[in-house]
Amino acid sequence: MIKFLKILAVILFYFAWGTYYVLLKPRFVDLNASYIQILLIDSIPAVIALTSILWGRLADLISRRAFLAFSAIGGFVIVFFGFCSSINSLLLLLAILSVFSSMALPVINALFSFETEVEASFALYLLAEAAGWMLSGIFIGYFSKTISLMRVGYSVGAFCWVLGVLILVYIMGRTPTVESRPENAHKLKINKPLLNLMLGIFFLELGIVISYGILSVKLYETLNRSKLIYGIVWATLPSFASVLVSRFYGGIVRRVSPWNSLIMIAVIYLININVLRMASGYVMAFFWILPLWNFMYIALYSAVTRVSEPEVRASAFGLTNSVLNLAMAFTILGGFLSDRFGQSVGLGAGVFSVVLSLLFFNLLKSEVKVLKHVAG
Repeated sequence: MIKFLKILAVILFYFAWGTYYVLLKPRFVDLNASYIQILLIDSIPAVIALTSILWGRLADLISRRAFLAFSAIGGFVIVFFGFCSSINSLLLLLAILSVFSSMALPVINALFSFETEVEASFALYLLAEAAGWMLSGIFIGYFSKTISLMRVGYSVGAFCWVLGVLILVYIMGRTPTVESRPENAHKLKINKPLLNLMLGIFFLELGIVISYGILSVKLYETLNRSKLIYGIVWATLPSFASVLVSRFYGGIVRRVSPWNSLIMIAVIYLININVLRMASGYVMAFFWILPLWNFMYIALYSAVTRVSEPEVRASAFGLTNSVLNLAMAFTILGGFLSDRFGQSVGLGAGVFSVVLSLLFFNLLKSEVKVLKHVAG
């Protein structure tokens, strides 16, 4: 019963996330936004979400459950997305909501890290996340037909955010291990494997978000600016594919190791970005829906779990979320390069960043081998 409720809660949480996020870039395109303004959709909330490391640390020291409960307030912010029609007001709402999501994510991640089979646990978590995004893409795509329907859609999303968070708060009350507190206030140690992991994921995330942020404009235009089709292609179909393969990915990560999996996914992203760069129409849509992101996150979350101690687990995931969001904050660079020098230059910067991530993932792999040899 607890496992079912955990999955349901995560589905509701990410469904809510999708209802306000999926159509933001198309809405900005319709408002004649520049590339810089479009990439601010990722950059501004990412800057706010750098506080994840603070919330994760405070949650470890005070109460993970209390911080998660407080994040439920974010649901009420979603309602206002249906009543704002200017770029600045939408970005302001996004920033406010990011404060609450940055509180919730380290605790939710930590909740799934205490299982014996870590890869299987995170595969299940990402399956639920994908299911939430899948449903939100269809839902908000349909409800975008009129302003009145859109407001109803955002209100439903708000309700799902609050309900999902409260279910997780209930589960944490029945899971004592998750609320265990370090007796002597351990600090998170940034060892060499963790440092290389953070540097690698920073450059990988930076390259992905720059590249896909620029390419999302091309996708919207190649789909004749249809919000319904865009919502299905951008969120629903990739998420549906992710639901199908999440447990399979968990098995791969367990067999080949998180470190090798991160190297594999970086190479796959390099190939896919270049294919999307050259493709158009429904060929582009086909390669867009390939379920890559959940492979990356299963590998990442498994790696974080293996290089951190249970007593500071929320701190470790807070650091991870901060690094991911720091990378997203720098994606405005891709918007600047695209506006100033052309789309190809912005995409080139994204590709270079993904290549750079491979260096640090290989260093991570080497460090882990050394530690295993010493331990042996």
